[in-house]
Amino acid sequence: MNKNLTPLRYLARGGYTGSKGGCAIKSSDLPENTSTKSLALGLRTAFETYIKFGTKHECCILFLVQDPERNIFDQRHLEYELEMTDPMIPVFRLPFADILANTSIADKSNRELLYRPPHNPTLTYEAAVVYFRAGYGPQDYPDASAWQARLQIERSKAIKCPSILTQLAGAKKVQQVLATPSPSSSTSILSHFLGSDHPSITHLEKTFTNIFPLDSSPAGLLAQKIALDTELCKGYVLKPQREGGGNNIYRSAIPSFLRSMPESHWKSYILMEIITPPPVHNMILRNGNIERGGVICELGIYGTCLWNHDSKEVLFNRTAGYLLRTKGDQSEEGGVAAGFGAMDSCLLV
Repeated sequence: MNKNLTPLRYLARGGYTGSKGGCAIKSSDLPENTSTKSLALGLRTAFETYIKFGTKHECCILFLVQDPERNIFDQRHLEYELEMTDPMIPVFRLPFADILANTSIADKSNRELLYRPPHNPTLTYEAAVVYFRAGYGPQDYPDASAWQARLQIERSKAIKCPSILTQLAGAKKVQQVLATPSPSSSTSILSHFLGSDHPSITHLEKTFTNIFPLDSSPAGLLAQKIALDTELCKGYVLKPQREGGGNNIYRSAIPSFLRSMPESHWKSYILMEIITPPPVHNMILRNGNIERGGVICELGIYGTCLWNHDSKEVLFNRTAGYLLRTKGDQSEEGGVAAGFGAMDSCLLV
């Protein structure tokens, strides 16, 4: 099967128009999505960089997964991509809860992360790369041993995707620090990264939606006023530091939700101005049924980056395809794995 032949590209080959009286969709209007190949290349580059410095065991890549794992298919595509290229890279799936049972750190200053497959514990692999597909939600840390397992991975020599610092950098609290509106007389937080007079700062800030803390700062007090007002809150969404959909509180539900918990817990949330996209009419295939009507599309761009933590040198940095998800315009949430959104393809118009 041709891996690049998406459902929409397949329909386009037969002259599919998408709607009654519409123009035929041309394959040239469907940009190729290289996410599987490009993301696998990022993992392979990290693997090859690790082994350049010498190893004492055969190396592998560990996929840390949930048990049971529902969101398995994109993981398998990456796994097969790594195993089908030459030379093949051994890939093992390790449930997050089994880290301590199946891995150890070599008792040496190099801190190699050693993995022994449960199906054959006589074999020993050195984990060059650990790819986290678990470890993002509280359900992955039910007790102290789970935190000890995460610490074991973090203190090992293996390249982490992501490391704990990189994972925290993607948290909503960091987004809030970058996007909280500041007085015109104040220096933008972006100046710490681009320089105070960099021309891109103004352009970047125009792409941000307003995000507020819910603390005792001036911006936080303003956010509390907005969040508790039955009218003002209708243009906002309350978000915890969670991923995957199904965790946000929208519009009129915000005031009662906040009042249901101690104020000391409010600071763990951010208040974000809702983005209102242009209306689009389309169809979604869900559970074997076609749903027609207004939809909202969300486009995310993948990227791969490898750097030396000590020297700050960036060794590899590339875009890696995209993810387009579409949901009905009546749905507040958008997570695909949570059942709110559907995978989609880009059509250039």
